[in-house]
Amino acid sequence: MRLIAPVILVVALGASGCQSGGAAGGGLGATVPSASLAARVQALEDEKAIREVLVRYGESLDARDYAGYAALFAREGVWTGGFGSFTGPAAIEAMLRENLGEPEPGYVNTGSFHQMTTMVVDVDGDRATARSRYMFYTAEGERPRALLAGRYEDQFVRENGMWKIARRITHGVIPSRDGNAAPAK
Repeated sequence: MRLIAPVILVVALGASGCQSGGAAGGGLGATVPSASLAARVQALEDEKAIREVLVRYGESLDARDYAGYAALFAREGVWTGGFGSFTGPAAIEAMLRENLGEPEPGYVNTGSFHQMTTMVVDVDGDRATARSRYMFYTAEGERPRALLAGRYEDQFVRENGMWKIARRITHGVIPSRDGNAAPAK
């Protein structure tokens, strides 16, 4: 099954008109300079890695893995949302513990989850931006109930070869809440 992704990549690159000295008009007969192909593959790998960070963000939060959640942020990463603004993984982890409480030993979340959607990622070397949306569900009897909907605006940086969140602003959409506004007292 591992062969499918490279075949799709080759077909996608050929269909996009990549050509250099190959068959006229591009397509599968075209040749792509190795530097150009390498750059395109790197961009796809970077985008995939950033999308995985976005998904892990919700997974870590739902599991109350506060250390794992905070580790997604850069050394000087900033989280801004309804609890205020916090800089660095240690401060972000402390914010979660203070506002969401300590999970019980062996905690397994069966009452809520975040669904991350519509991710748009733009990579520029060792920096990137992303915007995405989320839905937060809670259990209502045996059914999930959408409780919150919002959007994220993110800046990413590559630190020690890993993509990290440099800045995240969370905006509530339903109910509406400005992610830049001071938290309600």
